[in-house]
Amino acid sequence: MDMPDLGRLALLLAGSSALYTACAGFWSYHVKGPRLRESVRGAALAIAVALTASVLVLEYLLITSDFNVQAVYNHTDRALPLLFKMGALWGGDAGSVLFWAWLLSLYTAYAAWQGWPRERRLTPVAVPLLAALLVFFTGLSNLVVNPFRLTGGHPLDGVGLDPLLQNFVMTIHPPAMYIGLIGLAVPAAYLLAALWTRTPSRDWLPVVRRWTLFAWLFLSAAIVLGGMWAYMELGWGGYWAWDPVENASLMPWLTATAFLHALQIEERRGMFRWWTALLGLSSFLLTLVGTYITRSGVLKNSVHSFTGTGVGPYFVGLFWASVLVSSVVLILRRDQLSDKIVLSHIISKEALYLLLEMVLASLTVIVLVGTFYPVISKALHGSTVVLTVHFFNTLSTPLFVVLIGLMGIAPVVGWHHARLQQLWQRLWIPWVVGIVSCIAVYQLGFQTLRSWGSVGVVVFAMTSMLLDFARATRARQKAGIRSAGRAIYHTIVHNRRRYGGYVAHLAFLTIALGVIGSHARHVAVTRTLQPGQAVVLRGYYLRYEGLGVQEQHGDQLLTAHVAVSIGRHHDVLMPGLEFFPGDAQPVARVAIHSGVMKDLYLVLEGTPGGNAATIQIFINPMVSWIWMGMYGLVAGTLLALSAPAFGDAVKVRRWEWLQEERRRLTDAALTTADGRPSHD
Repeated sequence: MDMPDLGRLALLLAGSSALYTACAGFWSYHVKGPRLRESVRGAALAIAVALTASVLVLEYLLITSDFNVQAVYNHTDRALPLLFKMGALWGGDAGSVLFWAWLLSLYTAYAAWQGWPRERRLTPVAVPLLAALLVFFTGLSNLVVNPFRLTGGHPLDGVGLDPLLQNFVMTIHPPAMYIGLIGLAVPAAYLLAALWTRTPSRDWLPVVRRWTLFAWLFLSAAIVLGGMWAYMELGWGGYWAWDPVENASLMPWLTATAFLHALQIEERRGMFRWWTALLGLSSFLLTLVGTYITRSGVLKNSVHSFTGTGVGPYFVGLFWASVLVSSVVLILRRDQLSDKIVLSHIISKEALYLLLEMVLASLTVIVLVGTFYPVISKALHGSTVVLTVHFFNTLSTPLFVVLIGLMGIAPVVGWHHARLQQLWQRLWIPWVVGIVSCIAVYQLGFQTLRSWGSVGVVVFAMTSMLLDFARATRARQKAGIRSAGRAIYHTIVHNRRRYGGYVAHLAFLTIALGVIGSHARHVAVTRTLQPGQAVVLRGYYLRYEGLGVQEQHGDQLLTAHVAVSIGRHHDVLMPGLEFFPGDAQPVARVAIHSGVMKDLYLVLEGTPGGNAATIQIFINPMVSWIWMGMYGLVAGTLLALSAPAFGDAVKVRRWEWLQEERRRLTDAALTTADGRPSHD
């Protein structure tokens, strides 16, 4: 048996095991047979083992350049470096569907073997739901886009990987994106299981929250990594263009962010349960919408190379099947979604959280409609209309500003009801700092209301969070911890979930400052230079020294040598054009001199003749803040995830008991000695 046959056999075993896990899993929930349940757990593990074998076989074929296999022939060649050969696994339909199925099988196996003993009511329903998804993906791999399909000949070399994808960031961006998107299927399955089994919220909330937070972590990092790749490779000086494929990942991120905040209201107050369920299920459904956008080619106005593939219609079927299943469960268990408590005051944390979630949902709708508008306009008017970046920026910027403002107010507002005087005492300093920052950045060149006003709101939110943390630290010191360092340490360690969230929020605000700054003082000029000519721009002195040619891996790289001086610091940047055999158009190789406050970004646009060069010069302020913010997001989310999972449930039960005691004491105080209610 050769390697492709081994891979096909493993795929067939995975598909059979997935079908058994789904069918036997649902049946075992009804008959309550322990032996049948154990077989379901074993079958879930078998899916993961079989798909792991398939992935390893395909990786072996990619690394050894077996061009008899179609997936290897289409996405690699002999000159491709080893790292990019390995990354070609997710370069096309066949490999990416297999990779998706493999990651989902790992999630399912972990839930079956680690979650089953802990969540005995939830996991027996969640695992068959996940296995049903695996039936779909293994079915695609076996019947539609088999990664071990042969070419029918004996080619000596392959087509190769798209040059734009031959980048280290693009090697790690897709796996992070897949882990995040696929991970959102798990909390959706547990949420449906909780509704179906009528599990109390204190038992399912910690499980769903941690799974969502884990997926959100990777999805957040993947979105920023995608922007980093665009910044490094596409040569247009930016990192986000509201491209359909970019929007495909942003939409589930927005709803997942709203869902995480909705879970806090569910946990503390038991409110807005319909809203919480819809956000959780929508996050998963939007991953299918995003996959359809990426793989169907229905939206042809994308600069990404993944569009125009053939599995999109199958994801439409999966989407509507998922909508049907979710709708049936929501309708049959609608009594589980009734609120125990109603919103009693507009100035309260739950009201602000609800507003925050509505803002995130509105952003999702804007992105969804704007992304699909070419299809909508074609259906309604017969002509394709593509909405520009201006549309998205105009509608989304005010909502993001409101969102950031709410992030600054929410930490200091109490549950149930907040007093205006107390709010003013805690927020007047952040407001003053925000106003001062508006004046300062206006003097620095942030001339538009949108830019300096946005900076003021971000600084207000940052100051509010930092002051709230300072108050908590001072409380620790008053409790007996004199050292400031130890007080900070204890404040964080004893409430990792809360302050992990604070770190993530501050990181998001850092990203927001980077986005605002990069648009406010962005400079872009194009110059055609002869050797020896210089350009002075925003403190940079650039002297063009001539062209050079390099041969690497059979490709030809034409570079422009530019000497750069920034004060006493000197550097040489070499923007270039790389010519690949068989490709008529060269690929721009960007040269970037990165700094904390600004980047110098050079693109060789062309060579008009002789030794002259036409160079695009960009000065991009504060872009590095976006990348720094990504690291903060990861650190804060990991800190929040390190908090004990079921410690959360204990805290909820204790809070509910305290609330009940408080209500009992209040009722007792309002009752006279003879048992009649007091009218005082």
